[in-house]
Amino acid sequence: MKMFENIFMEFKNFILQLLIAIPGIYLAVIPHEVMHGYIALKNGDYTAKNMGRLTMNPLKHIDIIGSIVLPILLILLRSNIIFAYAKPVPVNPAYFRNFRKGLRNTSIAGPGTNLAVAFLIGSLYGLVILIYSLVSKIPAGLIFTQGLNYSLIGQADFSFFGVISAMFVYAVRISIFLAIFNFLPIPPLDGSKIVASFLPERAMYRYLGIGRIGFFLIFAILMFFGRFFWSFLNPVINFLIFNLGFWWRFLIS
Repeated sequence: MKMFENIFMEFKNFILQLLIAIPGIYLAVIPHEVMHGYIALKNGDYTAKNMGRLTMNPLKHIDIIGSIVLPILLILLRSNIIFAYAKPVPVNPAYFRNFRKGLRNTSIAGPGTNLAVAFLIGSLYGLVILIYSLVSKIPAGLIFTQGLNYSLIGQADFSFFGVISAMFVYAVRISIFLAIFNFLPIPPLDGSKIVASFLPERAMYRYLGIGRIGFFLIFAILMFFGRFFWSFLNPVINFLIFNLGFWWRFLIS
């Protein structure tokens, strides 16, 4: 009997974590890809538009592995980082009116959108906390501190407001994480294309050519230099979480 209770609790916990993660994943990956295509369109490339990818409909962007299998696997493995990715929006730089400018602007658009989304979601969360504080008579600073304690890992018995807080906090975290990760200058990530747009032509194409093995390179970095990698990335992510996403915390302290 105890075994069945444990199985039920694990299943309940998994479903709760999945429900908390879904809104944040959607708001992090779909606008990111759509804005790549939209800015490419503004620079002369109609590829994404012609393929029907300039839409917020998630069915147009879902990648079976990156959008479904990966986040579920990370939840089951109790990972401290739960993220996902969508099918990349097709961009053909050959159609850009100005190749370098188009490449640069299109690449900035994705992670730039993630930062904007984090700011908007975080600001909305601040408004929710203010309203909840006025209704409950609980200090807003205390509500915010409690909200930060909620995570996707091992939390099965949230209150309603706890679930809402977890959704907001996770959505801000995943958007900022994807922004910073994509800004890394490792081909084929967006940051590499931004850097490439400033390089001499020959060096630019050689640099972008690394993208063919880029994901293997990223995997190797995470595998062999993971501790150093995260020691560099985490302070940047946390700084932006508190100063971009939760900028209003100074007003309630």
